[in-house]
Amino acid sequence: MKVWYPLLVVPMLALADQTIAFATAGWACAHQQQAAVHLVHLFFLAAAAIGVSGAWRYWRTTIPAPSGGEPPARRHFIAGIATASAAMSVLVIAAMWMTVWVVPACVN
Repeated sequence: MKVWYPLLVVPMLALADQTIAFATAGWACAHQQQAAVHLVHLFFLAAAAIGVSGAWRYWRTTIPAPSGGEPPARRHFIAGIATASAAMSVLVIAAMWMTVWVVPACVN
């Protein structure tokens, strides 16, 4: 897996999740279909989790040799940053989804 997906795309997935879930909330309230908002969060959480697992595998394969070569160490560092960025985005998506579970969107 390329490192750019977990490094750049997964944080954008968190932003897209917030935007689409907010846009879906009005329709879900009007039609009494709360499952639509849950499905949005589920989709984005799954896509972000794929990015975390790929970044984690890449980070594990780029462990620098004891000789300390420069390019492998750089790849390992970038893979670690990508893993941390994607993991934080997964936590953000999960927190937004938890809010949907706890606070009802449609209060009369």
